Parts: sequence; structure tokens; C-alpha cells
Amino acid sequence: MIFQERETVELKAIVVEDIIKEIIAFANCEGGKLYIRVQDDGIVSGLDNPDETSLQISNMVRDAIKPDLTMFLHYETVTVDGKKIVAVDIQQGTERPYYIAKKGLRPEDVYVRQGYSSVPATNTAIRRMIKETDGDRFEEMRYLEQNLTFESAKNIC
Repeated sequence: MIFQERETVELKAIVVEDIIKEIIAFANCEGGKLYIRVQDDGIVSGLDNPDETSLQISNMVRDAIKPDLTMFLHYETVTVDGKKIVAVDIQQGTERPYYIAKKGLRPEDVYVRQGYSSVPATNTAIRRMIKETDGDRFEEMRYLEQNLTFESAKNIC
């Protein structure tokens, strides 16, 4: 397996607090994958305890990101050349914008993916995310009770 950073792939040699920014950026955009213990040049260093690393990241996400993003992440231990790494699959969230919890919803704490890096979102991007997830486009909203017949419509009127 060849690892290379892209718009939807981020490589991290170690778990640091900056991982939160990457996860937020992926969740605010189209999603992506984060590989832990893979260096920027694609060399795999491997982990002794991948479960512990997954739990550490999961706790960081739960404690440091608002709104709750935990249901949009999937952790997997992958073996490459006999070395174990953690692959974190981040889906685009439904309650965007996501931000660093301790600082609040401020432009400098909301991140988006721009090329191969995660950068603070502009005010315009934040407003767009809020509008897209606020549900003001009724034609695209889902309704849980799908009893959509002419008979049921006549009964409502």
C-alpha cells in the first residue's frame, strides 16, 4: 500500500492535538481518511498498541469537538509490511460546522480542507455550512414518516 497525502488523505507520524483540526476539516467538507503512524513521506512506522491509539483519538474527538462527531468516525487497524497502523475514516457530518469545543463557534476554530491542508474557514464558508445543514431547503429534507399516498394526503386535509 502506497501512502500519499491528498485532499482526502492525511498522514500523521504521531498522535498530537492537531489531529482534531484535521478531523474537523474532513467532517466539514467531503470527509477523508487519517492514517496514524505513517510519516508525511509515506513511510510506515507502525504501532505497538493500535487499540489504545484508537481509544485515545476517540476520546479526543468526544471531548474536543462540537457538535458530537463520534458517529461519523470509523476506526480500523491495518497491517502494512508487518506493521500496524490506525486508519480513521471520517465522513462528512450532518450538523456542520464542527468546531473546537473549548473555544466555541468562531471562524478561527472551524476548519475546512483546502488542498492538502486544513485551514480556518471563512465567515462565508461557515454561513454556507449553517444554511446547508439548517434545513431551510424543504424539498431536500427527509421526513421519517414515509406514508406518502394520495389517500393519506386527503385524510390530512
